[in-house]
Amino acid sequence: MTSASPNSSIETDVIIDVQANYAGDPPPKPPSEESSINGNSALATTSGNFQTFLAPLNRDDFKSVVKGVEEKLAVVNQTLGMLDSLLDSQGFDAILDEMLQSITLKTGELLHADRATIFLLDEEKDELFTIVAKDEKGNALEIRFPATVGIAGEVATHKEPICIPYDFYDDPRSETAKKLDKQNNYRTYTMLTMPLLNEETGTLVAVVQLINKLKLDAQPHLALQERIDPKGFTPDDEDVFREFGPSIRLILESSKAFYAATQKQRAASALMAAVNSLSKSSLDLEDTLKRVMDEAKELMNADRSTLWLLDEEKGELWTKIPINGQSTEIRIPRNAGFAGMVAESHEPILIPFDLYKDERSDLSRKTDEKTGYRTCSLLCMPVFNADDELIGVTQLINKKRQGEFPPYDPTTWPEPPEAWRASFNNTDKEFMQAFNTQAGVALQNAKLFATVKQQEQRQKDILRSLSNGVISTDKVGNIIAANESAIALLGFSVEESATLEGQSLADRIHLKEGKFSEWFAAALHPQEEKDRQQYYPNQLLVYGDDREDQSINLSINSMADAIDPAKVNGALVVMEDISDEMEVKNLMYKYMTPEVAEALLASGNTGLGGQRKQVSVLFSDIRSYTTLTEKLEPEEVVTMLNEYFEEMVDAVFKYGGTLDKYIGDALMAVFGSPAPLDDHEWCALQTAIAMRQRLEEFNARRVEDGKMPIAIGMGIHSDKVVSGNIGSSKRMELTSIGDGVNLASRLEGTSKQYGTDLVISEQTYLAYAEKLVVRELDFITVKGKTQPVTIYELIALKEGELARPVEPEQQEIIDRYHAGRQYYLQPAYEKLSMEELIVVLHTVSELSDEEIAQLSFEPEKMLKDMLGNWSREALIEVIGEEALLRMLNATSWNEITDAEFHRTLPFKVKQLTPRLIKRLAIAKLKQFTGDETAKQMLEEEANEMKLAQIEKFIDLLRPPFIAKSKQAFHNAREEFKAVLAIDPKNKAAKLHVERCMLFEQQPPNEDWDGVWKLTDK
Repeated sequence: MTSASPNSSIETDVIIDVQANYAGDPPPKPPSEESSINGNSALATTSGNFQTFLAPLNRDDFKSVVKGVEEKLAVVNQTLGMLDSLLDSQGFDAILDEMLQSITLKTGELLHADRATIFLLDEEKDELFTIVAKDEKGNALEIRFPATVGIAGEVATHKEPICIPYDFYDDPRSETAKKLDKQNNYRTYTMLTMPLLNEETGTLVAVVQLINKLKLDAQPHLALQERIDPKGFTPDDEDVFREFGPSIRLILESSKAFYAATQKQRAASALMAAVNSLSKSSLDLEDTLKRVMDEAKELMNADRSTLWLLDEEKGELWTKIPINGQSTEIRIPRNAGFAGMVAESHEPILIPFDLYKDERSDLSRKTDEKTGYRTCSLLCMPVFNADDELIGVTQLINKKRQGEFPPYDPTTWPEPPEAWRASFNNTDKEFMQAFNTQAGVALQNAKLFATVKQQEQRQKDILRSLSNGVISTDKVGNIIAANESAIALLGFSVEESATLEGQSLADRIHLKEGKFSEWFAAALHPQEEKDRQQYYPNQLLVYGDDREDQSINLSINSMADAIDPAKVNGALVVMEDISDEMEVKNLMYKYMTPEVAEALLASGNTGLGGQRKQVSVLFSDIRSYTTLTEKLEPEEVVTMLNEYFEEMVDAVFKYGGTLDKYIGDALMAVFGSPAPLDDHEWCALQTAIAMRQRLEEFNARRVEDGKMPIAIGMGIHSDKVVSGNIGSSKRMELTSIGDGVNLASRLEGTSKQYGTDLVISEQTYLAYAEKLVVRELDFITVKGKTQPVTIYELIALKEGELARPVEPEQQEIIDRYHAGRQYYLQPAYEKLSMEELIVVLHTVSELSDEEIAQLSFEPEKMLKDMLGNWSREALIEVIGEEALLRMLNATSWNEITDAEFHRTLPFKVKQLTPRLIKRLAIAKLKQFTGDETAKQMLEEEANEMKLAQIEKFIDLLRPPFIAKSKQAFHNAREEFKAVLAIDPKNKAAKLHVERCMLFEQQPPNEDWDGVWKLTDK
């Protein structure tokens, strides 16, 4: 069952041989003369061993001697099971190997074969195996191959001998042997391969293979070719073998059983050693993880081992492996790769050599190609805890063959190295299952310990982060732990805090009027339920020195025993600082980041009393909120709003804003109050862009979860507002009020009408115009306001972390839209040119009095329209403040409101003097141009004209003004239509197309200023 061939390797036809030694004629040669082909001939001269005992025997006396051995082995065979557990398997293993080698050599010698090999059958694995060498620890190494492969496999299958005469190379089955002979510098001429059967059952025990029949008188020093008997093996040789075959069979059966027992014993010992190593591991999870991987690798003789732990919360498998000397955490989805398959199915995966032939190996092959590694075999198994819950997966890669092989060379990929041409088997799987059971216990203990450590640290962090003072005590009232806030409230420094542990809490807390000792004792020894939870607001903590008393709200709670809730293990005392400073802090922390609040408090000016400040106000609102919430349950609405506001408020705080209030689904943020911000416009603009980007990510998550996305509108305006703590004595609120706040709110509503998500005012835009990409939307007055404002859509930032490039298509929309706006505003700002005015002026100068008297409008109606529509400031500039007050029968503007002013004045036309009428007519005339030089010219010429000529001049200017206006609105409409060709849903462009069509039919008057009045909020 052993081989002495110099370089044995597994191929389709396996020839693993032992060179025979001879007794009698010719006598055996010294070891030095017989070791040219193999290295095991030293056994022939070893004194006191089985080899020495067999060496002198010939065919006749071998049978009688073996008969005695057979009788003894019959007894030994019955006790092998006991030997496995009672004796040292290492020592018996060595004896067994020596005995089997000796029998193999003697068999070859008796049949005059140059080499002999005995292959034992492993019925469980249906494999033939033989021992070929020793490893570095002195253990026997095996070579195995399927029991159907090669000539030996053919004999094992059919249980009939095969005798191949001279020349063996002529037989078609010799191809593999030729390759091996070439490697070993050997030559096979003849071969006899015979089955060794159990006479009673007819089952195969082993296959004996004899190579190269030698002449009886061959001299060992001659070349092999000269010693070969060309007749080969004969039927007589087969008969001789059959004579002592039963004795050899009994020895081999007993040896095989004992060999299997020793192998199992060795494996069991290795498993026990691995389990003992795990039992001695620390409770550190990382140390346990490494130990499990190392022990599994050693136990299974694998090249690599990985232990993946399951993270249920994240749905991932993770491990830690050394990379460049550092322990690095690796995470993969829990269903990824072979480890993921095992984690999902809870069933082991065993893939023998060659793994690349497995249909599931595509990912492994691609990964190997990148890394230069070669995966040949794999054993992947689940790890369960004591509750039979999956906690991880062990993954063993590349079962290593026994023997010495060169290290793996990545440049040879994908050729598998000789060292890894092996497979994990069911025995390996059974041992790993036993190992994983112990590993699961070790890992569960380590994870529990890690959880306890994390919880302990988390409790410390929670206590440290609490602004309230928290103190825990044992059942007799001595301090166990106190957070930093409690230490400060008790009047101790951080250095002195270490002395608090173990002291009586009753001796450390003194109240001005409260009875802390009594309350505390009641919590430690509760008689009623109210003793377990006590609350005493507005208590005064006194120190007994020159420090000021501290106002606190006091809570005293009993801590119940974990096993028996009726018992008390201690008390938890909570002190809430309610000093004025803390009240201010608590108020401010609700509306701004702690950093901003601390800076404001440090300045000594909180501004909570109400101050006028220059700020930027941002409003945002969820679009179609009612429609959205109609499809949701109230609980879902609350969850959605909480998640949405969490993202939006974080953006506000990140850029130094103050959360003013929530208004249903809307929020209001102020930048520059109460803490001043020099760049409040820029902070507000960045916040709006951040909110837009966060909403994109927020909606992506909602869509993944099968929920409807959310759309919002935002408006920003910069102005002076009044900020402070506003309200009644019963309820106060930090807020900002003023026209600037109202306009910001209106702009947020305007965003819906213009189909955009973000509208900013001109005041906000101009401060940082060079950093912004905008589209000028319109010139409007919002509902409730008379002062017009230019509004912009904020598209992108050019600078900073939130900057994004503008797509060419978007830029074309902006350019086309701006071109349309220029045409659209021509009737308001450019109007008639100097040349066009002079042409009409010459016409007027050539008209007769009769022609001048013919007008297409009523002068009195024109004056009424001017008095009713012009602003107070414009009329004061034309006809004077005193004249206006006189017409209104008032002495000051306090006596009349704006509404009364515009309602009353048109009815005072009869009170206009000819001088005032002429002034108004000249002012109307100047409205036909936007050129200041042309206006000056018109005023100078009109002063030399009669009123009738001025009125005729106005009448003649209207037709060219109307024609030019229509053309301008037509050109504008074409540009806005070009925008819609790019973006059919561009709502702002649609609005302007509709306006242009209206103005083309009925152009606005010459006093049109380009303002569009919005009537909706």
